[in-house]
Amino acid sequence: MTGRNLMIIVLLIGTLTNIYGQKDKENRTPTDLQSGGLKATAPALPVPSGPFGIGRVGYEWIDPSRPDTYSANHDAHRDLMVYLWYPTPRTDTRRTGLYLPGAKQMDADPEVQRRVGDEFGDGWRLIVSGDLVSHAVENAPVAKSPKHFPVVVFSHGLGSIGFAYTSLIEDLVSHGYVVASIEHTYTAMAVVFPDGRVVTPHQEADPAGLTPEQRFQRMQASAGLTITEGARDVVFVLSKMTEMNGQNSHDFALSGRLDVNRVAAMGHSSGGAFATLACQMDQRFKACVSLDGALPPVAAFPEYGKGFTQPVLLLEIDHSGQPKGFDAAQEAEYMKKKEAQLNVCPIGSYDVVLKSAGLIHGSFSDVPLLFANGKKTETEEALYNLRATQAFTRSFLDKYLNHETGGLLNDPSKYPGTIVTPYGH
Repeated sequence: MTGRNLMIIVLLIGTLTNIYGQKDKENRTPTDLQSGGLKATAPALPVPSGPFGIGRVGYEWIDPSRPDTYSANHDAHRDLMVYLWYPTPRTDTRRTGLYLPGAKQMDADPEVQRRVGDEFGDGWRLIVSGDLVSHAVENAPVAKSPKHFPVVVFSHGLGSIGFAYTSLIEDLVSHGYVVASIEHTYTAMAVVFPDGRVVTPHQEADPAGLTPEQRFQRMQASAGLTITEGARDVVFVLSKMTEMNGQNSHDFALSGRLDVNRVAAMGHSSGGAFATLACQMDQRFKACVSLDGALPPVAAFPEYGKGFTQPVLLLEIDHSGQPKGFDAAQEAEYMKKKEAQLNVCPIGSYDVVLKSAGLIHGSFSDVPLLFANGKKTETEEALYNLRATQAFTRSFLDKYLNHETGGLLNDPSKYPGTIVTPYGH
């Protein structure tokens, strides 16, 4: 990757996480749980809007082509947990499942407990107790029709987990998609493996005595590895699903049911960078979705090779008026670069800017709803923003994986304030 790409990655990890992510935390008001009043009922995730039920199964997949450079075992290779969320017959909407498999193992580790507590607040207690549930049923029977399902490979944000996006994933699945959600080892806040291991993010302290320039160079190298590894995870998962889909194996619940010619890569925040880089690496992806994953003040996307061959959706929130870690001249340069990158995307690409009350960088996830904890205004805002992000995401995927017209991309009036700008050459 070029030096400019590495700079983009550094700014992704630093700017988005530390500025937009910190602002999210500042905007969180104390809930009844946080103030000690546990009388409130557990928040309920929105009921998925589609006709299918939700099934889920987890797999541990090892990429033999990539050594695990952070493992104490020198023979270890890149090890991932991948959860496949898939359509089931919607026969009993009352059936529910665990929000987060492995929550009890995470909670038993004090350091992990601190991390997840930062992400979910005191709602973490509801996750561990099982009072917060998802609509996903483990190992449920696969829907018999249609014969083949389009696939979305999903990447979470830096320091998060795929389960934090349960509402987004469930809504897609309820409309007939299979979502392969990757728990990116060493990037996720914690990954629980079948053998009981709980793997936390890799952190490496700088050696003493480095100059500012040397420290920056180390940061560039580390950031470059992070985003490249994440993109390679996405490509590997597509290859693994393609392999298992064709084996007619009872060990793979969706054998023969995946349409591997209709696959999109999608991610939020740093996961959006993983997805957009993976799409440029591999033309098997037919659509690419970046959820608030732009990289100010440098560019909208990381750059690789000849760029995108598939249409791209940049679905972002309106960041105007928010504090930024760069000046007006840098912002102007960023907007110029962003426009240039979008213009050379394939025809049918879009930049969609959402604007509504309570909308924050984390609104693509369940976190704002959990922190609302039943408070009327905050809950209504969180649900509205979840519906908006889900609806525009699905409109884009429906257009390019299901050959539909584009829905909200043609008429976004259902969500006032949204700006839809088509791009492409």
